[in-house]
Amino acid sequence: MQEEIRKDAYRYAVKNAFLHEGRADAGAVVSKIIALHTGIDVKKAMPAIAEAVRKVNAMPAVEIEAEYRKFEGGYELKPKPKREGLPALEFAEKGAPVITRFAPNPSGVMHLGHARQAILSNDLARKYSGKFFLRFDDTDPKIKVPLEQGEELILQDLKWLDASPDKIFRASDRFELYYDYMRKTIEMEKAYVCTCDNEEWKKKKAEGTACACRDTSKKENLEKFEKMLKHEFREGQAVLRIKTDLGHKDPSIRDWWAAKIVDSPQHPKARHIHLWPGYNFASAIDDHELGVTLIIRGQEHAQNAEKQKYLYKYFGWEYPHSIHTGRVKSDIGYLSKSKINLLAKKKDFLGYSDPRLGTLSALKRRGFQPEAIREIMIDIGLKTSDTTIEFKKLADLNKKFVSDAERIAFIKDPVRLEVGFAQKTFAEVDGKEFELKQGSQSFLVDKSELEKIETGKIARIRNAYNVRMVKKDSLQAFAECLGPGPGQFPVIHWLIEEQSADTEIWTPKGMVAGFVDNRITGKKTGEIVYLEKFGYCRIDQLKGNKAVLFWAHP
Repeated sequence: MQEEIRKDAYRYAVKNAFLHEGRADAGAVVSKIIALHTGIDVKKAMPAIAEAVRKVNAMPAVEIEAEYRKFEGGYELKPKPKREGLPALEFAEKGAPVITRFAPNPSGVMHLGHARQAILSNDLARKYSGKFFLRFDDTDPKIKVPLEQGEELILQDLKWLDASPDKIFRASDRFELYYDYMRKTIEMEKAYVCTCDNEEWKKKKAEGTACACRDTSKKENLEKFEKMLKHEFREGQAVLRIKTDLGHKDPSIRDWWAAKIVDSPQHPKARHIHLWPGYNFASAIDDHELGVTLIIRGQEHAQNAEKQKYLYKYFGWEYPHSIHTGRVKSDIGYLSKSKINLLAKKKDFLGYSDPRLGTLSALKRRGFQPEAIREIMIDIGLKTSDTTIEFKKLADLNKKFVSDAERIAFIKDPVRLEVGFAQKTFAEVDGKEFELKQGSQSFLVDKSELEKIETGKIARIRNAYNVRMVKKDSLQAFAECLGPGPGQFPVIHWLIEEQSADTEIWTPKGMVAGFVDNRITGKKTGEIVYLEKFGYCRIDQLKGNKAVLFWAHP
């Protein structure tokens, strides 16, 4: 990719300079490269672009013209055709197996950002007839403590996404395996038990110097490790460290920790365990043991990959192919796991499926279809730059899968409109025929529509007849029927109270109350309907003559 950017930047800088008196404009070149390479990390591309502009601007006019003539005829640079479907994997195309894994921590539920890695890991494994594993990364017994139903909720989300795993593993079930490998690294003299004061250790790490524990004998380290296992050391008194490069430019990689003691673990299934492996140690061991050949994870884990490669090197293993994708951002709801956990517990929130959250359970409850989420994630693919999924884009895509939803009349913030001198007639509204009475006919109408019609002015009762407004207040209005005559007048949407049902509609901005056509009571929970002038909604509950809905989008 960087080589393509370099070549395209040079070619366009040449063209720009030739057309503008021998000087290429850096801004113009940047804009062209962004258009050509959608989704690139501009910061990473800037050095290549800047170098191309400097090189061209240092060239004499005659040389710029000569370079331009080379490209004439097929010069115009155009964006590459949009990729359709899953990206190809070069190593898999050559016949190597594809074994992927998704490793969520059950300390929270899945949100829109998690869906990308789960879907791509699953679908790439399927594309190449491989395997997709689910590994619950639950080895943090203090900060990221597993939720009581965390695993079950994640499994439900994966099933909904059509990304159910071939096999499920739990890190907290594999302590003995991790301990065996810890002993092996000590025996290889690639790990040691550090009993230094934590502040003293931090100082030495920053300096890039070894602590006294680093040169402890293999025998003494093994003895100390067994004491750690027996909880003879207390929390903070001993840490198992992996030997790395103490001069590494990234201080966090210098002799990173592999296991720590926890005096009072909060893990619901392992309160008796006191020696806990670190994320990098457990992940590295499991990826090897499970035969994982492809890891798809966020850019924030690129640093962790460098740590884990030390273990692979020491054991003579081949590190899996790793792709670090950018962060998924969205305006559809909160995507921070800590924020979601905090809000879901608040009294005014509806748990993890509250419409203000960006969790998969919230999107499902609102009526978003898994096919829409799958399509947008496959379209994003494996880009390394951050990606923003706009609500409008996801809503437009979702309409493809809910466009056959039945249209249902809906009146928000209803007030009663009494029409005198009414004619008996029949009026069809959203596929249902209503019989309107002669003499006096009562309608439920939207307060906001009524407020726009001044007393004495004419309006049209939708699909029925024209009326003149006589008087109105905040609760009720009166009009007289003028018949079905011609004319362009404001339209009043309506329902007949006797043929309507109460409704509550939950939206990201709060609950909306009103009335809907009582046809809705004959439908099933989970069905999608389209409410006139309001949008697509999913039926969440039906209780007698009341419907509880969740709003998806316009």
